[in-house]
Amino acid sequence: MAEKEKREVRFHHGMLAFLSLAAVMFFCVVVLGSEPQIPMVFGCAIAAGIAMYLGFSWDEVLDGMFKGILDAMEAILILMCIGMLVGTWILSGTVPTLIYYGLSVISPQLFLPVAFLGTLLVGIVLGSWGAAGTIGIAFIGIAAALDIPLGMAAGAIIAGAYVSEIASPLTDGPVLCAAVAGVGVFDMCKKFLPIVAVVCLGCVGIYYFMGTTLGTGAMTEAGAAQVGDLLAALADSYHIGPVTLIPLVVMIVCIVVQVPAIPSFLLGVVLAMVEAALLQGADLSTVVEAANTGVVSTTGYPVLDELFSTGGIEEMLPTIAIVILVMAYVGILQHTGLMQSLIEPITSKLKSFASLAATTVASGAVFNILLPDQYPAIALSCKMYGDAFEGKRVRGDVWSNIVNSSAGITSVLVPWNTCSIYMVTILGVACIDYLPFALFCFLYPAAVALIAMLFGRRLGWVGKAPVGADDDGAGEALPAAAEQA
Repeated sequence: MAEKEKREVRFHHGMLAFLSLAAVMFFCVVVLGSEPQIPMVFGCAIAAGIAMYLGFSWDEVLDGMFKGILDAMEAILILMCIGMLVGTWILSGTVPTLIYYGLSVISPQLFLPVAFLGTLLVGIVLGSWGAAGTIGIAFIGIAAALDIPLGMAAGAIIAGAYVSEIASPLTDGPVLCAAVAGVGVFDMCKKFLPIVAVVCLGCVGIYYFMGTTLGTGAMTEAGAAQVGDLLAALADSYHIGPVTLIPLVVMIVCIVVQVPAIPSFLLGVVLAMVEAALLQGADLSTVVEAANTGVVSTTGYPVLDELFSTGGIEEMLPTIAIVILVMAYVGILQHTGLMQSLIEPITSKLKSFASLAATTVASGAVFNILLPDQYPAIALSCKMYGDAFEGKRVRGDVWSNIVNSSAGITSVLVPWNTCSIYMVTILGVACIDYLPFALFCFLYPAAVALIAMLFGRRLGWVGKAPVGADDDGAGEALPAAAEQA
């Protein structure tokens, strides 16, 4: 049978596929309160229908979905490893020790910077949602006892939690972004660490200044009692000490020496299993179950049992499902020409690296507004602007960070986004109340955009453009070290 003649794919076809997904996502997530998986199924169906209207066969659409999902297979395996890591690191005492040390230095004046840094540290392991849902809840309770405005406290907690969405290779956002961009997640997370560190230091300074102006005196008896009870519960339930941080230290060393992600995670899991058995007295079956189905905490302390009943591969299955569906949708758009028809009119007008970087950062925030979930925002941003960046010889570990700087963390600032809805539900603070104080979530994208526009070439972010390319200065060569890398 002769192949069906294909219609020309135009801009309005790609825009229809995108806006249809946005409408379905908004209605299902915001109006109906559903999870984003089913709206993504409908989005895939609509995109497939548009492609078949244009003359593509079902086999071609299916092939596009398969290719899109294949791009995310490493990310899916890493997400499984992360689930194993979270469960075993709780059981081994690694996460409880991080929380214990963070709470040990708390005071009214230091609450905001400690909440930011404490949630940041836990977020590196548990991710933004895990950190907010564990130590974040504890910090909110302490803030209430210290008479600290809850919007301010929640902002510091969320800002610290979302540092992980930029800098932690254990978090699903960076894992997805790195997979779609085709770079190593460790390489991606390391590349912009100096910028992350500077912005975090700025946040700590601002939070400290806020703390000194709160007018609070000594910690109230209720606040001191709550902190004391939590510290005592942690010490009673787990062996607390520097030795329990060995899995974390080993993971950091692996990142520094560029050990591939999956072997690094598995090493962290094995070390945690050994510590769980030797230090915490867990039996082997419990250790294995922690990696598979997560921890079921039975310490007898309700607060700890709520905090630490998490982790395992099963905990990651909803995230894996949304990643598969998002990448199936992206695959349809990419392999039927719908993506190209959508982005060509935009990227063709972005002649300079500065304009491309600024547009990418702005688009990430717009996608989080239109598509109320960060995963499609990350994947679409990568696919839309990746070719344009590579055309200017921008390295993958650079442009993936530019994409993730906004798409990965502005989601929590949008009241109808799934990230914000989760935080409001968990912390009990309205988005409009915490938004001004979630400093990292808007200072970091602004810093990345500004540095990219002003210093991108000096930093070697832009390679030597082909002869005749119109990129107002993109013809500068990369420094030798960067070129070799």
